[in-house]
Amino acid sequence: MIKNARIKDALIGVVIAFVSIPISMGYAMIAGLPAVYGLYGSVLPILFFGLISSSPRFVFGVDAAPAALTGAFLVTIGVEPFSEEALSVIPSLTFLTALILLAFTLIGADRLTRFVSSPVMGGFISGIGAEIILMQVPKLFGGNAVHGELFVLIPAIIRETDSFNLLSLILGISTIIMILFFKKKSPLIPMTVILMALGAVLAVFTGITEMGVKLLEAPTPGMFGLVIPDISKILSG
Repeated sequence: MIKNARIKDALIGVVIAFVSIPISMGYAMIAGLPAVYGLYGSVLPILFFGLISSSPRFVFGVDAAPAALTGAFLVTIGVEPFSEEALSVIPSLTFLTALILLAFTLIGADRLTRFVSSPVMGGFISGIGAEIILMQVPKLFGGNAVHGELFVLIPAIIRETDSFNLLSLILGISTIIMILFFKKKSPLIPMTVILMALGAVLAVFTGITEMGVKLLEAPTPGMFGLVIPDISKILSG
């Protein structure tokens, strides 16, 4: 009985990994970082937290809202996403955020959330969701993701129409329709995983890249280097 439960847990873990790792890589790109940083963020923090946590079950991973806020922050301070400057600013921003969260934990600032109404939280989450969707819209027709607030996103999306590709649009729209359909009709089928596998097969055995369909660049092999974040880059900005 215990053995069967462990096998089921392992299978569920594999399915979740197949889904969460690509999602995390997408969130990294939303934040203005190369996709490989999402790979690190989806694996290493979970392993570290598992070593220091006493709970056998926990939910831990990257989140869409901080990713979108980070990407918008880069545009606000005039830093180009995916640039070398972004690679130095974002770790500094992350480190400073961690210090602020630690201070909030020590003073019990979580009690302030009781005064935030549900409509306010709902509006914030809906706004972040809309912003992320707009960021990713150009990818549906073969363009690149855009960053910034609404009045920056709309002109950027229009500029990306220069890269319009009909096959990319067909693949993107059909993928969304299939995910939504199976989520409603057969939620037990991991359609996201199936479509990712199908996309990999198409990329390897067909010429979709020659037809203008863009793929993620291959992650840089090897471990990343460890550096101490320089928060002066954030404070001076």
